[in-house]
Amino acid sequence: MADETIERVLALIAVRRGVDFRDHRRAVIERGIAARMRAVGVAEMSRYVARLERDQAEIERLVEALVVPVSSFFRDREVFDALEKWVIPDQLARIAGPLRTWVAGTATGEEAWSWAMLMVWCREMFGGPPIEVLGSDVDERSLAIARAGRYRAAAELDVPQRLRVRFLPQSPDSAGLSDEIVMPDELRGRVIFAWHDLMGPLLTPSEAILASFQIISFRNVLIYLDTRLREKALERLHAVLKPEGVLVLGLVETLPGDLKGSFAPYPGTDAALHIFKRIR
Repeated sequence: MADETIERVLALIAVRRGVDFRDHRRAVIERGIAARMRAVGVAEMSRYVARLERDQAEIERLVEALVVPVSSFFRDREVFDALEKWVIPDQLARIAGPLRTWVAGTATGEEAWSWAMLMVWCREMFGGPPIEVLGSDVDERSLAIARAGRYRAAAELDVPQRLRVRFLPQSPDSAGLSDEIVMPDELRGRVIFAWHDLMGPLLTPSEAILASFQIISFRNVLIYLDTRLREKALERLHAVLKPEGVLVLGLVETLPGDLKGSFAPYPGTDAALHIFKRIR
């Protein structure tokens, strides 16, 4: 694909949809465009660009293809085990105000709900202030699923048993059989989902009460960004993370060199889990 044609596509997305993909990895962009071209039966890039110019719905579908909205409950269980053992109890003990967590790039919401379950559980075990979770994403369709808080029944198998028993009453269908799990009201009162482009003009979603957080989870997102955009994203997150706050990255994602002096592995956790404490 010619660079100038791809830039034209990305400019259309930026203007029509308000999301800037121009610094995302080019291979990811090309795969997403190619997938949509196959889906609509268009072989020539010029014809696909022409379609985007007249079809807002296709722009929406292309954005969905580019953001890769993949999620699951308690993804990478060893990370959540470390959070439960070392991080959340420590944070609950050391702060007076609400323990506020931002799950950036939440996709369809499973990670944000996982955080809420685990934080409420830890608060019941150890005491501490109220908890709040903000989940954000650039894909409105994924956010609609997250806000509904309804998932296929099989998804509960990803949730630790003690948390399933505590938080996941099931919704029976007309035959009295469970075909989905539904997030309970006590979690809904602690979780907010909001549209947000981390590369846009706002550091945090407009729905955020305060632009500061004690914990930020930004997992399985950096792998889709090029080097410059990774640095920009993490610099912006650093700006709204409180001193001694927590940054949680994916297992295969690392801090850029310029920020390594601002974070250290969280005490007690395995450095390979990429759970960091802000030290400056």
